[in-house]
Amino acid sequence: MQIKKYTGKTMSEVMAKVKQDLGDEAVILNSRQVKKGWFGLFASQEVEVIAALEKAPLTVKPRTEPKLQPKQAKAKPIPAPTPTPQPVTPVPEKRRLPAGLTHIESLLASESFTNESWEERINELYYTTKSLEVVEQYVYDQIRSSFLPVPDALRYVMLVGPTGVGKTTTLAKLAAHYKLDQGMSVGLITTDTYRIAAIEQLKTYAEILNIPVEVAYDFDDFKRAKQLFARKDIVLIDTAGRNFRDEAYVEQFHNHHDFSETSLSLVLSLTSKMKDMDLIYRQFEKLPLRSLIFTKADETSDIHAMYRMVRESGLPVAWLTDGQEVPDDMVAGDPDILTQKMLEKEGWTRWTKQGV
Repeated sequence: MQIKKYTGKTMSEVMAKVKQDLGDEAVILNSRQVKKGWFGLFASQEVEVIAALEKAPLTVKPRTEPKLQPKQAKAKPIPAPTPTPQPVTPVPEKRRLPAGLTHIESLLASESFTNESWEERINELYYTTKSLEVVEQYVYDQIRSSFLPVPDALRYVMLVGPTGVGKTTTLAKLAAHYKLDQGMSVGLITTDTYRIAAIEQLKTYAEILNIPVEVAYDFDDFKRAKQLFARKDIVLIDTAGRNFRDEAYVEQFHNHHDFSETSLSLVLSLTSKMKDMDLIYRQFEKLPLRSLIFTKADETSDIHAMYRMVRESGLPVAWLTDGQEVPDDMVAGDPDILTQKMLEKEGWTRWTKQGV
């Protein structure tokens, strides 16, 4: 890793040096205010930044063929006798539901629904009504009832979550939604100063949407940015994504952010393992979360993990994203829409696009 130190009068000046020298993929390891002067005389405040860049991957030299040695006669090994394969008797799988309800049993067997005890009621409905639609509607209603109504967004909307879940792209989609669909005046603040590329990405979106953006390198910058956007209808705040296993990372939010009048949403990727989702939530539940946002629904074959997370957290789903297009590929967390999207992924005919 290539590590360098940069100094300047302002953070913006230093970041420009970092970008010019190391490029957009540089990461900021540390930043602080330092005094420059002779023994304290005529000292002036400067900004010092430690930045790093991963070195280019090592080139592998082509392997040289070893010199051939004269062949020596070897004794042929005697092959071991091949054991006769024994017939395997299949173990019949115990069914909990009738054969006509295979798709429902498959759903209930998934990790997200293992704790649900709906079998008795489903069997009762199926044998008394002989109607598949009645049973499917029961499952639909059970799922829908778990998704809570989404409260109205407060004046500040902040997204938190680990790296790689799509916070910046989701923030751009929200900016387009509030400005183009709702006709609101919007301001953007990013505190993700760890990666220069993230700042440039958000600035590009802001330029396209003609929305002002401020970069906050510390808590004073953050407060100053909020004051600059005092007349905006809504202010969207991006945050840095780091390793969610680092407890210090989550604790830093209390020292660098003000959560007053803030709708705080935890962003989770539906491509993550269920175990990782649980760990991420346990780390971020210390913050005053008001909702969940799920991303990358288009990159997985099922999205019922969001059902499990809603049941575990008791939080509503504010948004679901299913693609990279801005401002498209995002739906509001309406309970009916989320339930239909989930069953559509499961291939249930009544709720697939083909079945409409």
